[in-house]
Amino acid sequence: MNAYKAGSLDESWLWHLRYGHLHYGGLELLQKKQMVKGLPCIQQPTSSCESCILGKHHREKFVSRVSYKAKAPLEIVHTDLCGPIQTPSPMQTPSLNGCFYFMTFIDDFSRKTWLYLLKQKYEAFEVFKRFKSLVENESGNSIKDLRSDRGGEYNLTEKES
Repeated sequence: MNAYKAGSLDESWLWHLRYGHLHYGGLELLQKKQMVKGLPCIQQPTSSCESCILGKHHREKFVSRVSYKAKAPLEIVHTDLCGPIQTPSPMQTPSLNGCFYFMTFIDDFSRKTWLYLLKQKYEAFEVFKRFKSLVENESGNSIKDLRSDRGGEYNLTEKES
């Protein structure tokens, strides 16, 4: 983009950028109808805006790496535990009831999400057992595949956390 003119940004380019790359016809209309205070006479520049050109390019569809998606509720459930790992951490402030961790469960089929707050990391397995009981009783289906990042949250005891 050749937006520089005598060391300073050309007024037309400046207004084009200020209005989120609005086309010059739109800027001229704003100026003609005096809809913007201080908007100078807009002139179409001789060079093109590189960002506008790139924004109009066609992109190929992303290829899904996942070869299998759930075809029924609870067929695949994704889970993760998040909390303070090291200091300083943005999660050092506890929730109103003193929880430092949260655990998510996401059903791959429906994308329904459950969130549980935990005070300690070792509570993860107990929370999972409560979650499993709840969703299997409500839906009549059973969890077939539980996917996690293998963070070890289900292997902890109270002494280890």
